[in-house]
Amino acid sequence: MARKMPSKPAPLGLDEVRDFVNTVNLEREDALVGPDVLPEWLGATGLLPGASPQQLAELRRFREALRKALEANAGDGDAQAAWRALEPFGRECCLKVEIRDSGPVLRAEGTGEDAVIGSLLARAYEAVATGTWSRLKACRKPSCRWAYYDRSKNGSGAWCSMAVCGNRMKANRRRQKSRVSEP
Repeated sequence: MARKMPSKPAPLGLDEVRDFVNTVNLEREDALVGPDVLPEWLGATGLLPGASPQQLAELRRFREALRKALEANAGDGDAQAAWRALEPFGRECCLKVEIRDSGPVLRAEGTGEDAVIGSLLARAYEAVATGTWSRLKACRKPSCRWAYYDRSKNGSGAWCSMAVCGNRMKANRRRQKSRVSEP
């Protein structure tokens, strides 16, 4: 499966969240059925090698709920509804506060998919606390929805790639406008 290239590194471990969401290329596959690279990603990161079909199904549901939060960050969708959709996943995972020399951090405990979900939610929590979460977005092109970290000066980025999705969306709008203006 052809995969898109990741954007530049994101701060505070948001790369892991972005890469998890991007374990399926929605322009090519079905997000809930696959095939996707989620099993390979889980093995490569060491988070859950050899995940069972049930664990993969739960992680795929979580991935799409997380994508909804990134879509809300991009201005598509309701942020409150996206957070509410993540709440059941948060109830199932176990997070502990660990005190380090630099201060308290959330750390996932447990095993299986709950530990993976907890680890990613802990990253999201840290990003919300530091103000970087709102820049982790999903591309606004409906067929893409690829996660990326918005490095634009004012945080107004809308597409994973201006050269690809941005140009396609702009060209599509121009075509639609020209059809409407034709007599």
